[in-house]
Amino acid sequence: MTSPEHELVVGFYDAFAPDYDLAYGGNWESAVERQGKALDALIQDELAGARSVLDCSCGIGTQAIGLARRGYSVVGTDISERALERARNEAERLGVEASFAVADFRDLTCVPGRFDVVISCDNALPHLLEPADVPVAVTQMRSKLRPGGLLVITMRDFDEALREKAPLAPPAVVAGPPRRVLVRLHDWDDDRPCYTVRYLVLVEKDGGWDITEHTTRYRAVTRDELTGAAAFAGFREIRWPINRTVVGGQRVMIAINE
Repeated sequence: MTSPEHELVVGFYDAFAPDYDLAYGGNWESAVERQGKALDALIQDELAGARSVLDCSCGIGTQAIGLARRGYSVVGTDISERALERARNEAERLGVEASFAVADFRDLTCVPGRFDVVISCDNALPHLLEPADVPVAVTQMRSKLRPGGLLVITMRDFDEALREKAPLAPPAVVAGPPRRVLVRLHDWDDDRPCYTVRYLVLVEKDGGWDITEHTTRYRAVTRDELTGAAAFAGFREIRWPINRTVVGGQRVMIAINE
């Protein structure tokens, strides 16, 4: 399922993988623990006794490693080999057992078996710029769930984002040395609910700053659109609990496989 848009996303995560901890202000390990704890609580509240998880957009392993540290059997897949390489290295460094493999969540047929839980966190689904791809991806996620299994998706609150269209996200600063700063610019399209994100990574060197730009694209997937995609895929009990937070500032959708 390659396309220019697909290659842009792969290239973005391949290049950004070494600096991805900057998105968490340099506190990535704290995010691993915090998000693992939050996901564990959500999963056990919704599906007590669940132990197997497919993280189908695992990136460098933030949620996958967090759950593996809590005793889950975790498989992580992603389209970025460089991100997966870092996920494997981080899991080994932290003494965590998890397996990682390349897969596009629009086609998970290469992933063997079925799982108690499938997750896709941290705004991965809105990389799908074509609306028709969303039900395809959610249907593939359902295909990897056992009957009665749980789907968890987290993403930016695009119902609000479409109203505000903020041009800039709060910068993240790591004291260092060396000092590092992540600046995120949002350039919204005039004719589509899509935007380009420019991640500017600033690293202080010899009294000046080196700047590297990483660019990717998102589409504003609303709650109604994702709910409709989940219903089309055959999920039931589709909910957006307002009292659940996994990734800061993102909404959580949960659904049960028929």
